[in-house]
Parts: sequence; structure tokens; C-alpha cells
Amino acid sequence: MSNGTIPNEPHRAVLWTAVGATVIIAVGAFILSFAALTDLAQRSGIEAHLAWIWPIIVDGMIVAATVAIVALNGHDRRAMIYPWALLIFGAIVSTAANSVHAILTVDRLATDIPPLVSALVAAMPPVVLLAITHLTVHMYQKRAEVAQQRAEEQALAEAELAASGYYAHEYEEDWQLEAVDEERRADAAVQAGEAMLPPAPSRQP
Repeated sequence: MSNGTIPNEPHRAVLWTAVGATVIIAVGAFILSFAALTDLAQRSGIEAHLAWIWPIIVDGMIVAATVAIVALNGHDRRAMIYPWALLIFGAIVSTAANSVHAILTVDRLATDIPPLVSALVAAMPPVVLLAITHLTVHMYQKRAEVAQQRAEEQALAEAELAASGYYAHEYEEDWQLEAVDEERRADAAVQAGEAMLPPAPSRQP
């Protein structure tokens, strides 16, 4: 795989910005939802000093599922099914409860705002929380994929470089051996030629 095919890796500052935005949205959504669900629990018959427990249960499940999704980032999809299912279920329950509370509040106040508009406004915080959580996890997953691609390409390049160096070394050794053999054969030929020459005549006094 060439460098041109690897997408850009999200910068760490961008990821931290996304996480910070997710935390801010989560805190705002929790505060708004806590107030609405506490009031709805009181209207549903739960005593006032216990009504705050219900939003803790509902929205607390969303918070726990969100933390689990971030913590399990990088695992296979099977490991992510359960926390995502909890997050979606909690978001649906919170969205429905906030919408019902908004409709009841509008009817009680007798304002000119249509109940549907009020329900949509109340449903936005948990829906946005779900969407921004998915976006943040998606960014971390893509960053991990790009880092893995770069590591694989670097390992492949190093393997190719090592292989080319190995073969070059082998070729150099073969060339040196051939040169030695040629030199030995040349020496042997010279010696054989000298042996075939007749002896020089000796001079008589």
C-alpha cells in the first residue's frame, strides 16, 4: 500500500476538541433532562424526595454506556453491540420521557406553542448526545485504522529494504568468490605453462 492511499490521520487536538464538545453537550443534556424527568416522576406518583432517583437511573445508563463505548474503542463490533444497545435504549427512553414532560408542561401553561414543537425541543438534548457520541467514537476508530495502516506500510517497507540488502550482500559474496576462483585458475594456468617449458640448456665450460 502506498502513502497516497492512506487517509490523513485526525490530529490529536481535533480529537480532544471533539471529546470536550461531547462532555459539554452531555453535561447540558443531563441537566435539562434531570429537571424534566424529576418533575415527570413526581407527576407520575413518585414522592418528591425520591423523584430525583429516576433521572439518575435513566440518564445514568446513558452516561455509563457512553463511557463503555469510549473505553472499548478498538475492539471488534461484537464487543460494542451491548454498550451501543444500552446507549440507544437509554436515549429512546430519555427522549420519550422528555417529550411527554414537555407536552404536559405546555398544556398546563396554556401557551401558544404547539405541543409538537415543545416535544421536539425537549427531545433534542438526548438525540444530539447520541449523535455526538457516535461521531467522537467514529473519529477515534478512524484514527486507529490510519495508525494501523501506517504501521503495516512501514513494516512492509522495512522488510523490503532488509530483503534487498540481504540479496545485495549475497551477490557481493558470489562475485568475490568468482574473482578468487578466476585468480586461482589464472595462477594454475601460469604454473602449468611454466612446467611445460623445456629446461634451459646448461652451458659447458
